[in-house]
Amino acid sequence: MKQSLNLLKRVVSNYNEFCHFAERLEWIDIKEEHENWFRTYPLGIFIDTFEFPKGYLKNNIVSAYVRAIFSSIAFFEEWDKNFWNIPQLERKEILTKGQALYLPYAVVKELRFIKRDWKYIVKEIEYFSSRNKISALKQKKYIDKFENAKAIEIGGSYSDDFIYMAIKKNLMLIVSCGVWD
Repeated sequence: MKQSLNLLKRVVSNYNEFCHFAERLEWIDIKEEHENWFRTYPLGIFIDTFEFPKGYLKNNIVSAYVRAIFSSIAFFEEWDKNFWNIPQLERKEILTKGQALYLPYAVVKELRFIKRDWKYIVKEIEYFSSRNKISALKQKKYIDKFENAKAIEIGGSYSDDFIYMAIKKNLMLIVSCGVWD
């Protein structure tokens, strides 16, 4: 991997590192899906999937993660999905002026960076999804698609909050779940 997991660890834990990559990111088109399954307070779950061009993830893990974060920001803020497809200087200015808004998307407060077995992630998806009355069939769509994916627990905002990332071939899954109040 050209862009290592150690570099990813720095990017998810430091806004300046995130911005360094974000400002220079070469924009690529990706397929994305976002699921907001937060229906039963206080247990919540969001599922985000991203399909990158063939071979991209293998050598661009950090850039792919930053691209995924940009997509998530645009989705949750209800902006055009290509909002961030702008010149580097403009992107830098927006990231600088909007740090208070973008920081929680880009950087985890509690960095864990723990390698997880795919089965562990499946249990988390099943637990939080079923508590939100998401059908097993709807969950299965993502569980099957990412079966045996390589996964890590990135961290969260606090001890009962979790962000997981799983990668399989040209697919990336970001699962955000936890006790949210």
